Amino acid sequence: MVHFFSFLLNQGQVLYAKNSSESQVEFSFAPARAANSGSYTCRVQVLEKKKSSQEQKLTVSGLMTPVLSVTPREIYEGQEVKVSCLAPDEEGIVIFHLYINNNYNRPVTSAPPGMEVAIKLTTPGSARIHCKTTLLANMPAGESNISNVVDVIVHELDVTPTIHFSPPSDVIEGDFLRVDCDVPKFNQLPASERSKLELFLTKDGRILRQERGKQMCGHTLRTVSEDSGTYVCKAEIEYVQKTTSGTVAVEELFARPEVIVHPPLVFEGDTFTVQCSISSVAPHRVNLTTITYRLFRNGRELQRGQQYTATAGSAHDGSYFCEANAKEIVKNSTDAIVKAKILPSTPAISAEGGVVIGKPFQVLCRTGRGSLPITFTLLRGQRSLPPQQVYALSALFNVSAIRKKAELGEFTCQAQNDASRPRITSMSLRAPVTELVSMATLTVEPFGGGVIEGSDLKLTCSALQSSSPLNFTFTRSLQGAPLSQQQQPIQTLMPRTNLASYTIRAIDRGQAGQYQCHVANAANKRSSSIVHIHVKLAPWKVALITVCVILLVAAMGVTLLILIKRRSHPCSRTKRVGELSVKPAKTKSNDPQRVSLVLEEQPAPNATPGMLGRSVWSEHISGSGSGSDSESQSEEEPSVEVQYTQVVHPPQTDTTTAITAPLTNGTDTEYSEVQTINADSPTQAEGASLEYAELNHSEPDPE
Repeated sequence: MVHFFSFLLNQGQVLYAKNSSESQVEFSFAPARAANSGSYTCRVQVLEKKKSSQEQKLTVSGLMTPVLSVTPREIYEGQEVKVSCLAPDEEGIVIFHLYINNNYNRPVTSAPPGMEVAIKLTTPGSARIHCKTTLLANMPAGESNISNVVDVIVHELDVTPTIHFSPPSDVIEGDFLRVDCDVPKFNQLPASERSKLELFLTKDGRILRQERGKQMCGHTLRTVSEDSGTYVCKAEIEYVQKTTSGTVAVEELFARPEVIVHPPLVFEGDTFTVQCSISSVAPHRVNLTTITYRLFRNGRELQRGQQYTATAGSAHDGSYFCEANAKEIVKNSTDAIVKAKILPSTPAISAEGGVVIGKPFQVLCRTGRGSLPITFTLLRGQRSLPPQQVYALSALFNVSAIRKKAELGEFTCQAQNDASRPRITSMSLRAPVTELVSMATLTVEPFGGGVIEGSDLKLTCSALQSSSPLNFTFTRSLQGAPLSQQQQPIQTLMPRTNLASYTIRAIDRGQAGQYQCHVANAANKRSSSIVHIHVKLAPWKVALITVCVILLVAAMGVTLLILIKRRSHPCSRTKRVGELSVKPAKTKSNDPQRVSLVLEEQPAPNATPGMLGRSVWSEHISGSGSGSDSESQSEEEPSVEVQYTQVVHPPQTDTTTAITAPLTNGTDTEYSEVQTINADSPTQAEGASLEYAELNHSEPDPE
């Protein structure tokens, strides 16, 4: 049976595979390398069946010693050498490490057999170079032994320059100065290096002269004081640089001129002088009389000479400088700026936002022109507020309240921008003053506080001695409520005058109440006194009520007549004496009064107690019967006399029967109906009860 054997590294890379009918296959490394370290697995496949062995870990330590080669072995500083480090028998990715004089230089990664790099050597002397290796994928294998060591001789390029000054000292402005830069061993350099040599002569970072492939470079100049300082000479061949420096001092022929303006602070119209002066000279070379001067303003020449005088103003403002010349040495002074200052104009004083009596306000002090800074001072009579120095043409002051308008004229302000000059004072402050609302008055038309329902009511509110603008508000309190609790605004006006009117058209009774007006301005608020408005009934309503009252009185009169007529026709059927009383019941206000109709029985001497308390009238007794009925009844029954008396109703006993009926409003009269019954006559077995619904609806008279 044929077996398919395969060897795998780290479960992935197939290192070796073979078909064999034998049961065992071998795979070997000759020689073993550190790159062979890893986990190995053997896999066997027969037909479609596969099986793998357990992993076996293999560690190969140690790396082969690399071989180093360097060319050339002798160079000049700044030149390059080619370095080759080889490890041909190693496998995998190799990291080569280079060392120069045992100082680590750099790592280089490469595949076998090795690597080759160029290294620049800049330090003269002997350079010892070696290398060693590590594996990128197998760091535990460690480092190899160091390679062979190669010595490289690095010769110095002696290009160090020198610098020379001529003359070497006692240089005065105007003298010529020569500065030379030289490489003494220029001719000892290899021809290839001489052509690469560059020389630079510099001062303060500025190149004065530059030469290439030459031994020397120089520069000549006519000196001025600014030529004093340090000069640098630099020789350069590619990456090799050598420098030398030297210092020279140049004495001034004369000092730099200076422009002096007198006085230093000038105002328009003042006379000023521009003076050009020199503080010192080299006496053995020049004197002050041999120096010439020129004065300039804004780059244009004004005149020759040391002094210039003019009147300060915009025409002579500008930048002044002077030029001094001696032995062809020209020096300019620094600029002096002349700007004529402007005195402040008469300041104007005003109140910002107006003045309200009793409230703080702000005062603005402003001048139309003037040089900054300006100091403003606010005066109130003889007293002054703390001054303000501002870089502006105005200053704002916070002022406490005034109590009356006349105090406003006490305020003035002053402006000043030169302490040696007097202050300029403004006029007195004038501004609109909002005075307090002195008093508010409310008047009504028609006068008297009474108005007929349906007519117009005109309310006029005035505040004569008050500052406009004024805000008028009319208010009314609800009926029955305190003014302070239910005061309702009904109109707010802002007229142009000191009074305002509001008209209530076709007033009704619901608009009666307490009226008041309020006047307010920016200073304060005042309220008028309260006016009570009564709304009278319309005439037609008065007439209607009058008619109703007359009709009511008439009805009451008719009712009274009926009662009197009944009294004049006594009834003879009743045999008991009773008292009928009508009284109003105790009622609430505005409810119809009720009348009690009470029948009180007078017990007969021989009457049965059970018959007491019953009505003396029955359904057989009418207010007055017909003639026939009366006669027949009078024969059978004793006569009954009915009496009507006006009484004050006493407290009722338990035997009294009370019947209530409505009573017309306005009457407090109680009526009693009394029937007299003869005690000897036969008494009805049953008492009759009578209920009146209303007194003004009594039964009609009998026919």
